[in-house]
Amino acid sequence: MTFGTGAEIIAIENTDYVGCGEDWTTWGQVDFDSAQTFVDNVLAALGARQMSMLHIQVHGNFLDVSFGSDRVSTSTFGNYSALFGRLTPKFDPNSWVFLRACDVGQNIALLQQFQQLWNVGIVAGRWRQNNVLDFNLGYYQIIDPAGNQSQSFTLPWAHYSFDRRLLRAVTSRL
Repeated sequence: MTFGTGAEIIAIENTDYVGCGEDWTTWGQVDFDSAQTFVDNVLAALGARQMSMLHIQVHGNFLDVSFGSDRVSTSTFGNYSALFGRLTPKFDPNSWVFLRACDVGQNIALLQQFQQLWNVGIVAGRWRQNNVLDFNLGYYQIIDPAGNQSQSFTLPWAHYSFDRRLLRAVTSRL
């Protein structure tokens, strides 16, 4: 697996105690409370830079994901596609999105909508997600940048070393 060379952005929906807990345990994150502030704040954090990894920490279930009070599902995705599409040119080739929400990996159609809009690989847990402890209790649903689907107990980039991830985290904030 290859990554682009752009920034790694962690975006946290922090409208409740769960998001606040994630905020307290994360450094350098982008906070948001709606789909609009998600896009605006990610773009502001990037400035002129590109990104190759976007973590989206939201609430979810097998039907939809919540960007604050904005609930995005397969049936409402079209209402948000122009807004979310503003991020498309900011992704490097070989970029990934980690949709860190409970159960949303069960909604393959929604994952495909995000994957096709952004032209990225996308990963989402198929069961309970714990962002503070950084794990999912079930399989991860994976759709690579070419649209190929698979499932795994581990993240597709898990073979990367901690040192490399730390270096990426530090350099992406420069």
